[in-house]
Amino acid sequence: MKKTVIFEGGVNKVSTLSDGSLSINIHTQELPEEIMMRIFQLRKKPGMVLLSTDDKITEEELKAVEEFTTDFEFTGKTPSQRLRAVMYRVWEGSPKAKEFEFSLWYDAQMNKIIEKYKTLIDGFSH
Repeated sequence: MKKTVIFEGGVNKVSTLSDGSLSINIHTQELPEEIMMRIFQLRKKPGMVLLSTDDKITEEELKAVEEFTTDFEFTGKTPSQRLRAVMYRVWEGSPKAKEFEFSLWYDAQMNKIIEKYKTLIDGFSH
């Protein structure tokens, strides 16, 4: 499979995500079936993005993109992000928990979890 796919398109929408990253929505004109298949093959794979308003992308730019390395992965939420999201839902549904702002409640709950795990460490050292 080729490392790159080039097609004409444009940024349609940009939005921020809760972790500070961006979601970028790109629209295209109708694409040849081969290009569409290559794009689908790249779904959920890390890669580099080159956006240009020039009609021509230079060989130098293509080479830079192909040689660029990244540790970016499409893994969805990290375990800690998943835990925080679940804890938020618990906070939302609990009238008692909602007596506090989420950030304060979250910190208190995390401290309880940390203290619980510390007791497990103490148990190993005996």
